Amino acid sequence: MKKLLLTSAVLCALAAPASARLQLSISDGTTTFSCHDGQLGCDLSGGANNLLVVDTAFDGIFVQLTLAQSTFGKVNTLQLSSDNISSLRGGTLTFVASDTSFLAPVHGIQSAASLTFNANVGAADSTLKFWADPANVQGANPNNTPGALLETVSGHAVTDPDSFAGALHSTFLASDPFSMTEGASLNLIAGGSITGFEQSMTTSVPEPSTWLMGLAGFGLVGALMFKRGRKNRLQTA
Repeated sequence: MKKLLLTSAVLCALAAPASARLQLSISDGTTTFSCHDGQLGCDLSGGANNLLVVDTAFDGIFVQLTLAQSTFGKVNTLQLSSDNISSLRGGTLTFVASDTSFLAPVHGIQSAASLTFNANVGAADSTLKFWADPANVQGANPNNTPGALLETVSGHAVTDPDSFAGALHSTFLASDPFSMTEGASLNLIAGGSITGFEQSMTTSVPEPSTWLMGLAGFGLVGALMFKRGRKNRLQTA
């Protein structure tokens, strides 16, 4: 029954109008679930720029709740979160969220993320990525990621549980409306789960920040400085 509902949602998403803005895509590598803001049958929020998907099931992987949100103006934001992602068989689940027509001009984007691995020691690296496109091309349609790759963060759990949180400022110039896209490739072993997963992008913070590490196995790709510490002591520099 769950597979039938998922197939129906995918077919509905493929028929969605190309003008859709806030969009979400979730894939296990075999099946892709896609939804756009306001789409009947998958978006349960009922509000503009607020996309809520509940109980998305794949083959052995279950996503309890996923929320994508965006705001426009002096503060532009794109946010992606999921309450609980669990796996019976192990595997990789990929999330992509995107929106267009964020207001310019902007000179930089603040990226942030947090999550907690549970019973997931031994899983391959999970990777978080952030993109922005001055050409304002739609992403997550269903899994495209237009524009420049601003940041990539990869790592894995070494304790149980193991948590991560941090933020970093990237230079990004746009004088016209632009799009932002964020994605996560999350690896789980059989019986593993991820709770409190959140990604966000905002143009309202002008000064650089440093990724702060509460997850010993999480490393930054590129020439990024990092610190390790207890989760409840994390602060953005």
